[in-house]
Amino acid sequence: MQLFIFIYALRVMNEAIGKTIKYLRKQKGISQEKLAEQIDSHQVYISEIERGLKMPSLLVLNEMAKCFGMTLTELVSEIEKNLE
Repeated sequence: MQLFIFIYALRVMNEAIGKTIKYLRKQKGISQEKLAEQIDSHQVYISEIERGLKMPSLLVLNEMAKCFGMTLTELVSEIEKNLE
């Protein structure tokens, strides 16, 4: 049962991160390709994050935050809003 709860919590977190990244990226008018280029990554990885399939590291989230003109703390705050 605990494993199920842990997996569910990870899924919810991944979805909140993905939803937030997609929203902020679109608000800034940045394509997945451009965001990937700016953080030295690949468009497929950005797509997987946005769909909740991958969880980015704090280093990646920090680089994304910079692209969105915000701090990591501000980005995490936005992600938290999508968890409520």
